Amino acid sequence: MLKNIRCGACSALLFRAGQDAIANTIEIKCRRCGTMNHLRPAEPAPDRPERHEQGCGCYALKDCPTPPATG
Repeated sequence: MLKNIRCGACSALLFRAGQDAIANTIEIKCRRCGTMNHLRPAEPAPDRPERHEQGCGCYALKDCPTPPATG
């Protein structure tokens, strides 16, 4: 299903896009009123968190309540 993307100033139809079609920031000028519309993805791309080699399985060492096992 396509979603209508409209101008923030005058609500003119700018384009139609499918879900997850916007992968990065888009700037588009409205042909009716001339407003520059800045669009970005609804959610940031998921980055894979780094893991400890050993330890409790926490993703962030500085916030880890249990230090990683040594030895």
